[in-house]
Amino acid sequence: MKAPVDTAVRTFSTAIYVRLSIENSGKDDAGDSIENQTGICREYVEARPYLNLYGIYSDNGEKGWKFDRPEFTRLMDDVKSGKVNCIVVKDLSRFGRDYIETGNYLEKIFPFLGVRFISITDNFDSFTCDDAKSALMIPLKNMVNDVYAKDISRKIITSFRQRQETGDFLPGNPPYGYIKSKERQFRYDVDEKVAPYIRMLFEWKAEGVSHAEMARRLNEMGAVTPARRKIELGIWHAEKYKHTVWGGRTLIDILTNPVYTGALVYGKIPKSLYEGIRMHRAPKEEWRILEGMHEPIVSKELFDKVQDIFDQNRKIVHEKYEANAKNREGIVNRFRGKIICADCGKNMRYTRGYSKKHKKMYGNYTCGGYIDSHRTRCSLHYIYASDVEAAVYAVIQEQLKQAADMEEVMERLKGGTGERNRLEAFNVRISNLMQEITKTNVRRQGLYENFVFGMLDESEYQYAKKEYDERMSGLNRELDEAKKEKKQFETVFSRDNKWLKGIHIADDVSEITDEMISRLVEVVKIYEDSRVEVVLNYTDDREKLAELLKELEAEYGNR
Repeated sequence: MKAPVDTAVRTFSTAIYVRLSIENSGKDDAGDSIENQTGICREYVEARPYLNLYGIYSDNGEKGWKFDRPEFTRLMDDVKSGKVNCIVVKDLSRFGRDYIETGNYLEKIFPFLGVRFISITDNFDSFTCDDAKSALMIPLKNMVNDVYAKDISRKIITSFRQRQETGDFLPGNPPYGYIKSKERQFRYDVDEKVAPYIRMLFEWKAEGVSHAEMARRLNEMGAVTPARRKIELGIWHAEKYKHTVWGGRTLIDILTNPVYTGALVYGKIPKSLYEGIRMHRAPKEEWRILEGMHEPIVSKELFDKVQDIFDQNRKIVHEKYEANAKNREGIVNRFRGKIICADCGKNMRYTRGYSKKHKKMYGNYTCGGYIDSHRTRCSLHYIYASDVEAAVYAVIQEQLKQAADMEEVMERLKGGTGERNRLEAFNVRISNLMQEITKTNVRRQGLYENFVFGMLDESEYQYAKKEYDERMSGLNRELDEAKKEKKQFETVFSRDNKWLKGIHIADDVSEITDEMISRLVEVVKIYEDSRVEVVLNYTDDREKLAELLKELEAEYGNR
């Protein structure tokens, strides 16, 4: 790709994004290794003085058809916060293979955010590409990438399913209680160290022992958990798994898994790109089960008895659920995904209770870490849902009062000397910077002519060019900052502040609403003493507005 001529006065805070589908470990990768992509992109950026490298974002082992990749998410956070305004990739397939989603970023999201996008081997630069041919070729290549990804998905899944039908395929990790056989390919051997715990669980369940009691017994006897066993076997390496304890979900997964009767089970958590199937827990009816594939840990009769107990329990729960449907109306988790324990960081668990005194149901929250660890970690952090709603409503009402006070100040300042003087100062500053940039650019462009005609030797030319490049970069940064400050100032006085616009949905509302929770609440933290901390969205906008108004009122308020 030919670099644009130095007619542009802007410099760009540039991010390099690289991606490889399979964890890079020196295997044949058709030249697309993380190191190779990074080298190509870095060389490209360093050769262009208007691209200032901000950082490198590397997703190693992430599929191209999905965009919820860790480093891509971090990159977009930096884009949205203004730290990055240019993205460079080796080619479009490294950015993404879903042509619809990729096209959405190139045609809508990046232009809206003012982000320059460069794909080196595709010879595409959104800053210079304005012809119809180039614009059309990008979606076309995205479509090819998408078709390629889905074709690969179809071949892999078809192959896996064929091998599963004959039992010539094992899941990535053996289930708790088994290890991969060293004598027989695609088969399991019993892990005698932990198999007794599995037998205990099935026998306890058949006797009617509760899951909480099972977990307590196993924890007391020091039974190795599935996660800890994977550490011992060298399958997992993360230190955090060494301290896991027995909990309800783990017990259910073991007690409902037919693998312990000697069967291989496929399709429990299926996904298929080419069929448009996202990863999900499939119902038992969709599992593919091959019987008699390895030594059983429990008998088929005991396993079936346990499944009958589960079925009966589900039936009882369903009947109770239906009987209490009317009582549950309005008793819902309104803070789902937004409420956490302030001490351990786990999500608060929502449960319902029934008050005999008031003859009605109520909702409450309990620390999820406390529940999952069976009281061995964290503490109860119990609080009524109504108390949470009241606390959040009070915080929003307080901010609504702040908004009214700020708007009163804005009305007093709007159209006055303060606003006019500040806008004039911005305009003068921007105009002076643009004139200085033009002068500096003309001088910088004249350097080469002086070098060609022998008025400067090479060392003098390189030294002077470096001086001008640094001067241009500094001026452009100042210009961007001045424009940003002016826009922010104008936004305040046009009442387009996100916080002001958002907080007014609480006007004339006597209680918390779902819309207020959705739009205004970022997170609610619950402390051990039932103290509630509410973090609202748009906090930065509110603080910047308050700071600016305070500054203006101090300078011009009494004039």
